Amino acid sequence: MLNAGNWQDYRGKGEGVLIHLDASKQHELAVREPMDDRGNAILEPNYETGTYGYLQCANAKTRLATMKNRRRYFLFGTRYQGTTEAYRGKFLIIGYMRLDKILEVRKRHVHKWMEMQASGAPAPECMDMDECFSFSSDEMNFYAPADAFELSEDLMKKWGYKGKVTKQMKLTFTEDKLAVILEHFKGKAHKNQEYVAAIKEMEESLAASKQSPSNTQAGW
Repeated sequence: MLNAGNWQDYRGKGEGVLIHLDASKQHELAVREPMDDRGNAILEPNYETGTYGYLQCANAKTRLATMKNRRRYFLFGTRYQGTTEAYRGKFLIIGYMRLDKILEVRKRHVHKWMEMQASGAPAPECMDMDECFSFSSDEMNFYAPADAFELSEDLMKKWGYKGKVTKQMKLTFTEDKLAVILEHFKGKAHKNQEYVAAIKEMEESLAASKQSPSNTQAGW
């Protein structure tokens, strides 16, 4: 967790919120892309600090709704497109984050954007919101595709959802469904250090090819 002041303890009920990720096609692990199509750095979820929504304003409305409904977990899922062919096209929950601490970060995000807007940085999502909350975790784990939890169409139907998982679909898992997902990960070895190493390698590769975005570590 970042060594920052004013973090407050957070206690939520046993429900989970699905967070959709765009993962790299260049790696076996479902590691986040280091930059978006416009050349802006992507720093969330931040494996390095165990935070979500602190360095950048990602999914601000989802984070706010999570806080207001006192939900306890983020579940990170992606339509896998990595280098392990057997899992391509499957929707995998590749990690989770227990929400332990919370911090109001709207001013931080807006101020950071004001410093960077001359370089063409997009405004944060929370710009038109009254408040924005970041979460930190003492238990934020990511896994290899082979150990991920597949959210298949059959399971979706069994759980009362319709169709494939899409980015437009806002999924919240009740306590019983969350328990099934978390139980799946028990006994499996997380790959946290491998995820950190992978994103570092990808960022260094971009920097070496002079394609790395400016202010890569700044975020907002």
